[in-house]
Formats: sequence, structure tokens, C-alpha cells
Amino acid sequence: MQLNILKRDFWKGQRLMLLAFLLVHTIAAFYYIRQQNITYDEPDYIEYAKRWLHGKPERIQPLDDSKSPIVAVSWVPRIVRQLINPNYQLNDYGRKDQQEGRYMMIVFSFIAALYVYRWCQDLYGDNGWQFPLLLLLFDPLYLSYTTLITTDLACGAFLVALLYHHRKWLVHKSRKDFFYAAFFTTLAIVTKQSLLFVLILLPLLSVIYSVFSRSASIFNKKTIIHGLLFLLIILAGINAAYYFHRTFLPFGSYVFESNTLKNLQQTLSFMHWFPVPLPQPYVQSVDMLKAHADIGAGTPQSTFNGVYLFGDLKLSGGYWYYYLVLLFYKLPIGTMLLLLACVPLFFKKFKRQQFAREYMFLLFPIFFYWIVLSFFNQFQSGVRHILLVFPLLFIGLGYLFNQLRTAQFGWRILAGSAIAYTFITIALYYPYLIPYTNEFITDKKTVYRKIYDSSVDYGQSDSSVSYFIKQHPEYKRPTPVPAVGRFAVLTGEMLNTYLRNTWQYKWYLAMEPKGHYRYTVLLFDITEEDLEKADFSKADFNIRY
Repeated sequence: MQLNILKRDFWKGQRLMLLAFLLVHTIAAFYYIRQQNITYDEPDYIEYAKRWLHGKPERIQPLDDSKSPIVAVSWVPRIVRQLINPNYQLNDYGRKDQQEGRYMMIVFSFIAALYVYRWCQDLYGDNGWQFPLLLLLFDPLYLSYTTLITTDLACGAFLVALLYHHRKWLVHKSRKDFFYAAFFTTLAIVTKQSLLFVLILLPLLSVIYSVFSRSASIFNKKTIIHGLLFLLIILAGINAAYYFHRTFLPFGSYVFESNTLKNLQQTLSFMHWFPVPLPQPYVQSVDMLKAHADIGAGTPQSTFNGVYLFGDLKLSGGYWYYYLVLLFYKLPIGTMLLLLACVPLFFKKFKRQQFAREYMFLLFPIFFYWIVLSFFNQFQSGVRHILLVFPLLFIGLGYLFNQLRTAQFGWRILAGSAIAYTFITIALYYPYLIPYTNEFITDKKTVYRKIYDSSVDYGQSDSSVSYFIKQHPEYKRPTPVPAVGRFAVLTGEMLNTYLRNTWQYKWYLAMEPKGHYRYTVLLFDITEEDLEKADFSKADFNIRY
């Protein structure tokens, strides 16, 4: 069906409500982002995108390992300014470009929202999208990353898009959806290296669909041709994304950093002549990530801090329950209750054919990526990584609202109360949403005892501490040695796990904060008596290797 979004008739009924949702979401995101400092990772993302735009996709810095050309969209405001005024210059170390570029990142939220809207309508009817999309767009974690220059939300947008079209292709045999699926799979893989796993996920979904739906076997000539064409489209897209830079470089010509690829190169010495059909910067990114995983955390060569949970710091490897713990503390309780209510309801009304055609493409990828991130990911540095399954999670939540249409009035009141409670708790935090935690942590000044990293302090409050001290001159910045006085200490300063031999402010861990400012600036009022009672030997983490 041909749709023209520029025609007035297009934006009637459901689409008018969708437009209203997106408009309010945009206003909330734009106001929110004005209150936040540039986070730790954004400068590296935007600088790599700048080099990429100049035709230089090589990875020259250690932190280039995971950076993506996708965030080049953040440079649109600067490009427009430069076209209008070719002599336009800035001398602020790129800060204005970073701030203005953030507004462009909402395009990925729009993509995700449109696919949640379409998928929910397919599953639950014309009105089935409203509550799932509303809860997604204003979820504190989702909203907090809507306008950050990172790839986390873009991953979710492309994953839901490729799965939507892959399902349509399998179920309805739509040729156009085959090409859309290949297109969005290419974008996903270019966006983040962890999305390479979709090349395992999609065949698994195809096999499981064939089994559950009792359709014809997929192991035939036609399927093989489709699979090869799918891979060729992806290869062409990845190469185009990196300007075909050193594509077909012989395997033996690579100088790998990681033990994994070094060993592979040595084992396959007879394949040194083989021309690798991928651009060198993409292969390099995978190699760099593996190398940095080999190095681990806590050394000058490290690119990550280690994995922190409940006062334990793991310098190598991760926790299988890491993301479960973070979701337990960072999902609004109302949303959590609604999601949990889906489980018994779903099993009660489980139908094999319906599961294969409708819900398998939501539930299996969520479980699949939880396994990938929990068991095969050493860089567990924030709940943001699990954002890629959020659109799928909230589409699944639509199942509950669909069943509530015919449920007793009391159940609908309970669901409405959960939604209202969710929005009240979010409003209490807004616009300081990155450190949001639910009511399972009642004392917000001690959140760091349970979780930390980018889930709490992503550098977004660095300017807040200066503002606080201007308003409260009795407070001062932290000192590296125990001292009497009032101090405003960023959580990230106190828990600086990056290089332990330069950990200057760990002594504050032995003290009890008296309050907080914007959830990340901890306020201490330390007396002589406090210093005498303090046990500074406990001002440390439990180190795990």
C-alpha cells in the first residue's frame, strides 16, 4: 500500500495520535538533554564519525574499537551551517557540535517507534500499539539515551526493524520484506559489532519457525539461494559503509592485536592468500574489541573499567546475572509488574501455531541477546547495552493490554494504576534520568553500593557539581586525603575503578554521605569524630579476576 506522509489524510486517526506521542516524546527528550553534560563516550563517537565523513574510516585510537559511522547523522547541523556559511568556524573543542548533534539522534527513536507501532497493529489491531509505545517512549532508560551520541538506541531501532521484516518474509513470503530485512541487518551490523550475532539469530528463527509452524523444510535449494543473496547484500552494504577501504586485503597481511585472531591466522596459515571480503576497518574493530577483552581492566592499556556489582569489581569476564540485576533496579516497578503479568497469561493461552507466527520473533531474540550479553560479553559497563531488546519487550507487553480489553474491570484498574505509578516515579526523577532507580532502592544516596558504571554516572553530571557549589559555597570539591569539611563528590570520582593506583578519592567510601544532588553528586559533612571512627581499610572493592 502506497502511503504519502505529506498528505493530510495520512495523519488521521491512529497516525495523528502517533504523531502526538512522538511530538511529546521529542519535547521531553530535547528538554532533558539540555540539562545533561556531554557523557564520557560521546566525544569519541562523534570524532570517529567526523573522520569517517572525511573519508578516513581507519581506527587510530584504542577507543575507536566500537565506534560506528551510523552516528554521523549527529553532524547534520554542522554540515548545514557550513553549507550556509562556508567560513563558519568554532573554537570550543567541538562542544557546540556535540550539543547540537545530540538532537539528530532522535531519528533512531523515531525508527524504533514506527516499528513498534506497526508490529503492535499487526498483532493486536489498530488500537493495540498505544500503551506499549507510550510506556516505551517515556521509559526512563529509553528516554535518557534517545538523544545521546552513542549506538545503543540505534541498535534497538535496527534490531526491531530487521526482525519485523524477517517475520513478514517468513510468514507472508513477501519479497520486499526480504530486501528490507537484509538492509536493516546491514545497518545493524555496521552499528555495533555485537549485532553480528543476528547472523546466527536469523537462521535459528527460520528453523524454529519451520518446526513450530509445521511448514515445509527450509533446507532446500531456494532457501540456500536466498541465504547467499542475503549475505551478499550484507557484505556489499558493510563494504559501502566503509568506502570499500582495503577490501580483499589478504588474510595473511593483517597484523592482528587479539590472541583469538592471531591464533586463527597462525592455524590457517595455508589461507594467508585468501582475500578477506570485508573492509579493513571493520575487521580491525572486531580484532580491537577482542584484544581489549584479552587485556582486561585495571591497567594503563585497558579501555574499560571492569564490571562492578554490589561492591565487587571484576577485572576480567562478567556476571551472568549482571543485566537482570540492573533491570531489577532500573525498570519502573509499574512496568515490571505489567511485564510479569504477561508470563502466566501467555502460558495459559499458549497456542503453537500462534506462537510461531506472532510471538516467537519477539521472545526468542530477547532471550537470545540476554544470553549473548550475559555470557559472551566482557564489557558489561551499563544497562544501556540491553536497550537493543527494549522495543521487542514493549511490543510483547502489548499482549497484556490486548487481553485486558475483555478482562474484568478490576484487572483494568490494576493495570491503569501500574501505568500511573510508573509515570509518577519517572516524573519525580525527570530530567535527571540516567541515574534513575526504582523504589527497590529507597536511599538514593547509597545507590553506588549496589550498581554503578554508566547506569548511574555517565559523566552527565560533571557540570552539575560546579553549579551546586556556586549555589552552596560551604561545600568544596573532594580532597585526596581524609579531611574535615563539607564535600560535593561525584559518584564517578569516588568509584573511579579505571586505574586503581590513581584512585584518589576512595577514602570517601569509608564515610556515609548525608545527601545527594541530582542523584550523582554525593554530599558529605565530615567531622573530626567521623574521621576518628572511620575504618579506611574498608574503603575498597572486592577485586575479582
